[in-house]
Amino acid sequence: MINLYTDRETGKLKGEATVSFDDPPSAKAAIDWFDGGGPKITFSDPKIPFSDPEIPFV
Repeated sequence: MINLYTDRETGKLKGEATVSFDDPPSAKAAIDWFDGGGPKITFSDPKIPFSDPEIPFV
Protein backbone atom coordinates (compact mmCIF):
# COMPACT_ATOMS: atom_id res chain seq x y z
CA MET A 1 0.00 0.00 0.00
CA ILE A 2 1.24 3.51 -0.80
CA ASN A 3 0.07 6.57 1.16
CA LEU A 4 0.84 9.97 -0.38
CA TYR A 5 0.75 12.95 1.99
CA THR A 6 -0.96 16.16 0.95
CA ASP A 7 -1.08 19.66 2.41
CA ARG A 8 -4.34 20.09 4.34
CA GLU A 9 -4.92 23.62 3.10
CA THR A 10 -3.94 23.34 -0.56
CA GLY A 11 -4.46 19.63 -1.23
CA LYS A 12 -1.11 19.55 -3.05
CA LEU A 13 1.32 16.67 -2.57
CA LYS A 14 3.98 17.32 0.08
CA GLY A 15 6.58 15.04 -1.51
CA GLU A 16 6.34 12.43 1.25
CA ALA A 17 4.88 8.94 1.21
CA THR A 18 4.61 5.76 3.23
CA VAL A 19 4.93 2.39 1.52
CA SER A 20 3.76 -0.77 3.31
CA PHE A 21 4.93 -4.26 2.40
CA ASP A 22 3.38 -7.62 3.25
CA ASP A 23 6.68 -9.17 4.27
CA PRO A 24 10.03 -7.87 5.62
CA PRO A 25 12.17 -9.35 2.78
CA SER A 26 10.23 -7.29 0.21
CA ALA A 27 10.75 -4.13 2.25
CA LYS A 28 14.48 -4.84 2.58
CA ALA A 29 14.76 -5.49 -1.18
CA ALA A 30 13.12 -2.14 -1.94
CA ILE A 31 15.51 -0.30 0.39
CA ASP A 32 18.51 -2.11 -1.13
CA TRP A 33 17.31 -1.28 -4.64
CA PHE A 34 17.46 2.48 -3.93
CA ASP A 35 20.79 2.03 -2.08
CA GLY A 36 21.20 5.66 -1.03
CA GLY A 37 20.23 7.12 -4.40
CA GLY A 38 17.09 9.13 -4.79
CA PRO A 39 14.63 9.49 -1.92
CA LYS A 40 15.45 9.08 1.77
CA ILE A 41 14.21 5.67 2.89
CA THR A 42 13.85 4.38 6.44
CA PHE A 43 12.57 1.07 7.77
CA SER A 44 10.18 0.74 10.70
CA ASP A 45 8.38 -2.18 12.28
CA PRO A 46 4.58 -2.35 12.19
CA LYS A 47 2.76 -1.01 15.20
CA ILE A 48 0.95 -3.55 17.37
CA PRO A 49 -2.67 -2.63 18.15
CA PHE A 50 -3.18 -1.99 21.87
CA SER A 51 -6.57 -3.69 21.84
CA ASP A 52 -5.23 -7.11 20.76
CA PRO A 53 -6.24 -9.54 23.55
CA GLU A 54 -3.66 -12.09 22.36
CA ILE A 55 -0.75 -9.82 23.28
CA PRO A 56 0.00 -9.69 27.02
CA PHE A 57 0.58 -6.33 28.68
CA VAL A 58 4.25 -5.89 29.60
